[in-house]
Amino acid sequence: MIEETFLRSLIEQPNEIGNLYFSKISLILHEAENIFDRENLLLEINTLDLNEEIYIIGDIHGNLQSLLKINELIKGRNPKYVIFLGDIVDRGPNQLECLVFILCLKILEPDRYYLLRGNHETVEMNNVYGFTYVFLDKFQDIDKFTEILNVYDALPICARINNKILCVHGGIPANIEAINEIKGLKLEDINESTKLSIYQMMWNDPKEEINGFIQSFRGTGIFFFGEDVFNSFLEENNLEYIIRAHECFLEGYKWFFNKHLLSIFSSENYRGADFDSPASYAIIKNNKILLKIINASKK
Repeated sequence: MIEETFLRSLIEQPNEIGNLYFSKISLILHEAENIFDRENLLLEINTLDLNEEIYIIGDIHGNLQSLLKINELIKGRNPKYVIFLGDIVDRGPNQLECLVFILCLKILEPDRYYLLRGNHETVEMNNVYGFTYVFLDKFQDIDKFTEILNVYDALPICARINNKILCVHGGIPANIEAINEIKGLKLEDINESTKLSIYQMMWNDPKEEINGFIQSFRGTGIFFFGEDVFNSFLEENNLEYIIRAHECFLEGYKWFFNKHLLSIFSSENYRGADFDSPASYAIIKNNKILLKIINASKK
């Protein structure tokens, strides 16, 4: 059992995470994995009071500065729930710190903080975009990385809020019934067809002015989806909105499909100083979506 005071000390001084021995990191990983193991692929999150706020956070990608600013906002507003949409690591300067920070929050308040799986919660993406090598450089033992992968495999894929709003990292799958197929299940319970739907929920992107699903540049089995199939998906699943992440826009966010799909991204200046983009997040209140913009580097 991890001491609460230790976890809180890491939240108060997150730069100390980078100085931890792996034995301490391992305790956090195992405790978080045990908590995620109790959750299903589809989270059902409901508020008894519709005035209660739910914060939705997009890609972090190792940007500790943006994450800490968001955490300050959360502490100030004290929302009922906080949902991270995945892609916590890769590319940024503080990847391990961001991941462990969020896992500490989850362990301390498991019924308040939730983390969904993004396309960068995979070994394939970590190998290409850096987290594997950050880990190896620090701990000198790639076999230990299995403990990271075990956490990834335990993560939920999507969250349904008050039966009205779906939160997911990427987008809708080609299988319109996928949400019902994963309800109440864990990863080991599903078939290969449903695994493909999960893969698409981690990877697919919305695109205006197209119909149906068209092949994406991102790879085999990944698609752009148009407003027609998006609306069909909403109708089939009795949804009103979807909030997703996965794409970085100059404005920090983008609305699609008559403002029924919001794409957020919570790492500012993701593409460097020459691409000055703010971070964004969303608040769900009264079953409506409020878009928020922050810029942690500006006073």
